[in-house]
Amino acid sequence: WLNLIMDSAASIALASEPPTDELLERPPVNRHDSIITKQMLMNMIGVAAYEVSLMMGLLYKYDWIPDLQAHPTDLVTGFKSRHYTMLFNIFVLMQVFNEYNAR
Repeated sequence: WLNLIMDSAASIALASEPPTDELLERPPVNRHDSIITKQMLMNMIGVAAYEVSLMMGLLYKYDWIPDLQAHPTDLVTGFKSRHYTMLFNIFVLMQVFNEYNAR
């Protein structure tokens, strides 16, 4: 379902752009030019570093978050299930906000 969320939001963003005649009058782009500009590369590296550091920090240092301590006796949902659920939800929200900001 993560892929469904990410792909549907991107398709809505592309479909909501109205076509203009200015796009047809632009000169063609050289095939050897890079698609990713230096600014885009720096943004991607910065966002990746932020997300990885936040996820690693929350993966290993979660004692300060209330009601998130691991319960080894919880046989129904498993050891650290709340912790991993929180990490997954934070990851999904970071990706949704990143997709919105990258547009």
